[in-house]
Amino acid sequence: MLEAAAGVVADHGSGSLTHRAVAARARVSLASVTYHFSSIADLRRSMFAHAGRVVGMEITASFATGAPGPADLPVLAGDFAVALLTRRREATAAVLEMTVAAAHDPALRETFRYFHERLGELLAPSVGGAEAGLAAASALIGLVLCAVPRPELDTEDFRRSVEALVRTLAVASAADTAG
Repeated sequence: MLEAAAGVVADHGSGSLTHRAVAARARVSLASVTYHFSSIADLRRSMFAHAGRVVGMEITASFATGAPGPADLPVLAGDFAVALLTRRREATAAVLEMTVAAAHDPALRETFRYFHERLGELLAPSVGGAEAGLAAASALIGLVLCAVPRPELDTEDFRRSVEALVRTLAVASAADTAG
């Protein structure tokens, strides 16, 4: 049901998430959906967390080699961003929809904060610490947000753009540390 909910949000936006829409997409009874998710707020939080875990699995896979060094990070970040647009596009679109919804729904903010901070922690060692890691995570999220509504986007060009951004952040961080 959570996959179906992510699909509804990815295809039609966060405002379209209803018990009925999830039941139809999952091909289950409306009673099944309402039994597991008694309110729309519960369904929204659960779907956001689920889609975030799917995206998180991609983060874990991309950074499985441990904390990347500055030379490794641009390529890993580029691979991660492209995977979000290809293999994990539906979950990514759902996460981004719910991220925007979190601006108006305090119940979603904790989930967003968790995933944002986790990505920042993974990037931090290569870009100069926690603060720079969060900034790099924000930039990466922004790049992906701008790419999702562009299915015609050349993923290799996008990969190079992400790599260039992260390489720039890593070089700037190294210069700040040395200076």
